[in-house]
Amino acid sequence: MADTKKKFYHIMEILMETDEDHPKTAVQIADLLETRYGIRAERKSIYRDIDVLRSDCGMDIFRPNDRREGWYLASRTFEEWELKFLIDLALSSNVLPKKEVQGIVKKLKAQASPSGRELLEAISPSRIGAAEDHRHVKNNIDTILRAIRMNRKITFRYMRYDVNGRRVPRNDHVYRGSPYALTYKDDFYYMIFHHDGKDGLSHYRIDRMARVEIPELPERRTPLRDFVGVRETDGLSAFVHRAIYCYGGKDISLRLKCPNYEIDDLIDHFGRAVRIREIPDTDYCEATVSVQDGAGLYYWLMQRADNLEVIAPQSVREKLIKKLRETLAQYEKKDIEFM
Repeated sequence: MADTKKKFYHIMEILMETDEDHPKTAVQIADLLETRYGIRAERKSIYRDIDVLRSDCGMDIFRPNDRREGWYLASRTFEEWELKFLIDLALSSNVLPKKEVQGIVKKLKAQASPSGRELLEAISPSRIGAAEDHRHVKNNIDTILRAIRMNRKITFRYMRYDVNGRRVPRNDHVYRGSPYALTYKDDFYYMIFHHDGKDGLSHYRIDRMARVEIPELPERRTPLRDFVGVRETDGLSAFVHRAIYCYGGKDISLRLKCPNYEIDDLIDHFGRAVRIREIPDTDYCEATVSVQDGAGLYYWLMQRADNLEVIAPQSVREKLIKKLRETLAQYEKKDIEFM
């Protein structure tokens, strides 16, 4: 019985390697079963297995009118453009080291047809990958996912790099609290987390976390609805969207004056949630968007200070002016020490 199940599974694997230009006959499938897996099979049993894969497993296995050509898989779980998109996401990630990325890409390419794999190989550039000290990331992700599945809290240390390029603890604090989700944003992977004893939610970069553990004396997570309301999924999505550069803060309605050519950039960053009103008889508009008043907001505003003007809230406008003056003061110093 075990050999029968193995044969069935391996026939499915072999058919994954076929397409319209690369069909396989029963004889070819039987040869591959024996040479690759040491399984001997008659053609009639292969016919039966293929019929089961078509009728019971829903595999779109096609056999041309000329039966001598064999069978091929006519459709797949992923289309080629979907695989290309997922491969590019993996290759563009700064989170995982090269070896892990190569493993993901290999698995994705295995979902393509033979001609599809050739195409993906030709149009998917290689990548150096993140630093080798990111090898801990997959373990961090695994522990966080287990904690979420078990509804448990976690502990971890948060790291930084010192002047010698070594990873060291940012402080003496052991972080303890409730993980809720993982999100990829601004080229890095973040955990959405509530820190015990603090208000609200925070983002923590997973590559900067170390010694991520589920305590031996487990504690249940603080309910997510305490922070985002009863519609947890919608509330969590809104939190992620409003936190610029993953810095949280108080929810505010930000009003900006900007030239019309900045509208594309606003929509790229905030999506269709941004509300835009034309200022008559000018080439300017007023944009309103819900964001969080955190450090990331001021980084974003300072990058665009030559084109965007904060209209409201007044507190944000004043804080931005202060930061701009402090930045200018750095460059107005007369005494500059060169190393």
